Amino acid sequence: MAVEFGDHASGFRHNEVIRFINNEVLMNRGSADFYVAFRSLPWSEVEDRLRAVVADPQVPRTLKRACAWSALALSVRAAARQEEQQAHRVRRLQEQVEELQFASWTMESELQRLRGQREDAATQLHFTRAALQQAVNECEMLRGRLLQAERSTKDDLMTQEFVASPGANQHGPAMWFPGAGECLCYRMTFVLGRCPIMGLLDQMVGLLESV
Repeated sequence: MAVEFGDHASGFRHNEVIRFINNEVLMNRGSADFYVAFRSLPWSEVEDRLRAVVADPQVPRTLKRACAWSALALSVRAAARQEEQQAHRVRRLQEQVEELQFASWTMESELQRLRGQREDAATQLHFTRAALQQAVNECEMLRGRLLQAERSTKDDLMTQEFVASPGANQHGPAMWFPGAGECLCYRMTFVLGRCPIMGLLDQMVGLLESV
């Protein structure tokens, strides 16, 4: 028997067809040798083997017919194997497409997340710049007030206080004592020139102008 019943790899679905082919092989004095020997080969090699048989004048005609029926069964088997391989490739391609789609979806989600982070950072930077600018403006306003107070204090110092000691006209010139205004002027000058916050704010102004 060339083709076995229940062999799904044979490519045949109906037992009647398998039975008919096996009968034709046996009626032409053939056997299952041709089918079994070449059932793992591709159709091109099976056809080459069949050509060698039919071209040999020493081979009986009946045996040639038996080999032809076996080759017919092998062609069906080769087609079924090719169809299975093609289906496997299609499944594999579908899996690759799904993997690429998933990777694309993941990358798109990550891109949206990064865009959201960039927008949040830009918004935070905008508010930070606005707050820094407001702080700089308030600092400049305070600096102006301090400078104005210093100038006012210096003008007040022009009217110096002289305290005359007993017998000043007879024993010497009157003595001068610094008033409270001069002390206030000195303290304001110290604040303007020495306070580290003022220097820090100057640095922040320069940084803001460079952005």
